[in-house]
Amino acid sequence: MIIVICLISVALLAGLDQLFKYMAVSNIAEGEIVKVLSAGEWDILKFTFYKNSGAAFSSLQGKIPFLIAVTVVMMGLLVFYLIKYKPESRFAVVCIVMIIGGGIGNLIDRILLGYVVDFLILWPFTFIFNFADICVVIGAILLMIYIIFFDKSEEKKQETAEAKNE
Repeated sequence: MIIVICLISVALLAGLDQLFKYMAVSNIAEGEIVKVLSAGEWDILKFTFYKNSGAAFSSLQGKIPFLIAVTVVMMGLLVFYLIKYKPESRFAVVCIVMIIGGGIGNLIDRILLGYVVDFLILWPFTFIFNFADICVVIGAILLMIYIIFFDKSEEKKQETAEAKNE
């Protein structure tokens, strides 16, 4: 049952990403900047439309086949992990679902368009990103924090092994 919920959640995140990108492409000319939220001199949130044929921070420009392959492999490994190991932590599962949903959102762009639609500029940053990027980055950061500070699965395995040896 949890796998079905995960798949629905992944589809929802990827679908929202595609909807937001569609809205950006439909309403903003390429390169145009629309100020959405300002505070005094600071433009806190701006919308734009940028065709990113690379990866994060426009790195690996023009390497779409490579980026597609890496994304497919990474998403496949994460799905395999969810199915095979069935993590006990719902928090870890949510983080993994966020990463997969965001990865698939950008994968759809790369396959169908040959580039990723980026449309958000958030102060104090100057780079342009999208909803899928937010899902991947937040999911990955929270998963790393969970693994480093809160995951006790290795301790449980060791305690079980020690109990069997006694």
